[in-house]
Amino acid sequence: MSLDGPGNLGRLVKHLMGEYPSLAGFGESLRYAVNEEFAEMTRELSDNDQVAVIPPVSGGSDAGLGTSGECVALVDKPIDTAGFLSLVAGDGRLGGIVSFQGVTRADSHPKHGELVRLEYQVYDAMARRQLHGLLAAAKSRWPVERGAIIHRVGPVGIGEASVLIAVACPHRGEAFDACRWLIDELKSEVPIWKCEQWSDGQSTWSGPGNAIDSPQENHNSG
Repeated sequence: MSLDGPGNLGRLVKHLMGEYPSLAGFGESLRYAVNEEFAEMTRELSDNDQVAVIPPVSGGSDAGLGTSGECVALVDKPIDTAGFLSLVAGDGRLGGIVSFQGVTRADSHPKHGELVRLEYQVYDAMARRQLHGLLAAAKSRWPVERGAIIHRVGPVGIGEASVLIAVACPHRGEAFDACRWLIDELKSEVPIWKCEQWSDGQSTWSGPGNAIDSPQENHNSG
């Protein structure tokens, strides 16, 4: 998209709202990213900048623990829970290993019937950057020596895991705190979207203003 003369993100957004009036219906729930980083309306734009319109997020594949002690993965197949958790284990100095698993649970809609599955979409490059950033932020707040986050993309059936987070710290309290913080931040900040697919063939997206806003995951940590 071209603008006449220099401009900032706010000017581009105003232009987009004129071109696509339906965007205005999302109001302030929309966020914007410039070159895969969230940006304010005052951000000046340059030629060839990539701007993404980010609707409310819901809040695959790299594998293996890197030299920094962290792993981030987006996968389109069932999560190997045991293999994933083994990434953060094995260090005798770390006595607290805590994991969180979000699992699709059975649900029903008053109009559309039974839940068949969830489907996740992702802004891949930005999501990976955000996930690495969350692990780095967690390490700055707690003594997280090892951390890993894996998230499914595409269809996820009833009873299947959509997200798994694991952290290893010297003590259990800090491990619990870091793990809880990571899932809360992931759900609010990372550009991954969840769509509910119902038995009548209809679909609804999670987020503000949707027909259904009940959670679609079981939250288990151990």
